[in-house]
Amino acid sequence: MTRLDRNVSGAMMSTVFRAMWRNWALAFGAIVMPMMFALVMRRLWLPMVCFLEIYMLVTLMKSRYFVGAGACAAIVRMAVRALVMGALVMLAIAVLCTDWLVPAKIHLKFYNTEIPFIAALIMMPCLAISAGWMLLSGHAHTYCHTCRRKNGFYAGDSIVGTLFYRESRYQASILLLIALVLGAVEYWYYFARYNNTEFIDPDRYFFIYMPSVVYLISLGVMAGRYMTMYNLYVTVEDARPERRNTTTVRFLVFCDNDILLRLGENGAWDTPLVSVMPMRPSIGNTEAAGLFGELSDLSDFEVKYCFTTDGMAAGSNTLHFAVFVPESSRESFGDDDRWYNAYMLDCALQSGTIATPLATELYRIHTITMAWKTYDRRGRRLYPVKNYRPTFRLGDLRKWDVDYDDTSWFSVAFNNEDRKFFRLRSLWQKVTGILDKPRS
Repeated sequence: MTRLDRNVSGAMMSTVFRAMWRNWALAFGAIVMPMMFALVMRRLWLPMVCFLEIYMLVTLMKSRYFVGAGACAAIVRMAVRALVMGALVMLAIAVLCTDWLVPAKIHLKFYNTEIPFIAALIMMPCLAISAGWMLLSGHAHTYCHTCRRKNGFYAGDSIVGTLFYRESRYQASILLLIALVLGAVEYWYYFARYNNTEFIDPDRYFFIYMPSVVYLISLGVMAGRYMTMYNLYVTVEDARPERRNTTTVRFLVFCDNDILLRLGENGAWDTPLVSVMPMRPSIGNTEAAGLFGELSDLSDFEVKYCFTTDGMAAGSNTLHFAVFVPESSRESFGDDDRWYNAYMLDCALQSGTIATPLATELYRIHTITMAWKTYDRRGRRLYPVKNYRPTFRLGDLRKWDVDYDDTSWFSVAFNNEDRKFFRLRSLWQKVTGILDKPRS
């Protein structure tokens, strides 16, 4: 790695560690905020504070500030779920204990409308549930699954991808521990020492000041953790021998409706033809054809560029190409190679025996293609028949004129006329996408 390359790598890793600290500050801070506002705000407005926070966090996650090295926002998403649960619980309590809606005689005896809402008793259990769910779901979590498939990032792809995955789980574990400990202390105080006739200084300490102090302390602890990790990374990186950043070129080989695969050392099926070269932002089909010819010793084939993904490793990327060979070349590959048809490929995907990079490629090609064939860019159906699905054949990739670099098709695939609440979803996307506009 040259000195310039090392500086770029160090700058990117600095951004990564700052993003981890930022995500922690946003997630934990969003949970603590309703507890602080409870001291000065009427209880009926407190759920609105949670909903406002939800809107701000979702808008921020969709903004240009959460792209590239700062893309992983799983911990912030976890905080959003906790806020949704907390807001709904607060709203339900506020409504059920409103005299003109529910007769006062059936109100809970310990409910007092004259004192502030004790938000900590609600937010801590909600935080524990959300954090626990995130830890239990792991890689299978819907948000992580969609992000990994859409962006091509996964744990093991690079040090950055692995860091984001492990640190998200670490932060969720710490938040779960904090929620359980603080929740236990606050519920003990509530049932053992609290008197709901008035809100006194010890009450403020346990229900408001203590969570706030824990949050401030955690900011310093997390800052020290990520500064230490960054310094360790720089030390290890400087001790490595010189190396250059690389570009990986992956070839998906098709013959009619079959794809060529090879069983890797890790027991997963992947494309057998991959080339690695010094860092290049892109290469043309002619150069890609030359690389494929060197790898396969074939001369009769057609190469088509598919898309490019930026690797989580600093200064690296992957170029994805599709190659179409004639029937006469089907037996020209190695003995370890095997042709998979669509059914075999689907079974392998379901069983988890397809390598993650290949699964990501196939997911991206299939999702964008089906969205492109079924809907326009606004999510409106191209055909009058509801829930109509065009056919998808691997061999047709050769003639499809689809821009697989355009990730906006993912939004169309997940939000279209065939999905429930399409108009409401579209309005929400517009309202929360105000920070996603390019700089003028």
